Amino acid sequence: MEDRIQINGVWYAKEEVHDFQPTISQLEPGIKYDGFVFESNLYAFDCTRIYDEDGNLYKDGNVSIKFTDKSVVHDITEYQEHWDNVDWMRALLINEPEAIEEAMESLCSQGFAELKEVLTTLRVAAWI
Repeated sequence: MEDRIQINGVWYAKEEVHDFQPTISQLEPGIKYDGFVFESNLYAFDCTRIYDEDGNLYKDGNVSIKFTDKSVVHDITEYQEHWDNVDWMRALLINEPEAIEEAMESLCSQGFAELKEVLTTLRVAAWI
């Protein structure tokens, strides 16, 4: 017969009480990365590249740019895109029309000039 309790004339089965101990997950080591941040009144470009677990840079093409358009507000947040195609970045530096057309979908002329400056800095730093 199960352990029961009566409350206000109604019988209830007693539930087992478990001593709850929260499980604390083990945090994995963080990912090491390098970064540059460029910011103007309209845009921010947050550039990163990451290292593998042995402390070596991942192969060529390991550059990511988080682009923020501060002039466009969507649902109370700034508009962001992530760009990680290094071939596209290099194409912009040599003024390939298709790459420029793609970039101009997200940028005004000031933003395009800023992006080229960012990419030039990354090229000089041997990131791309």
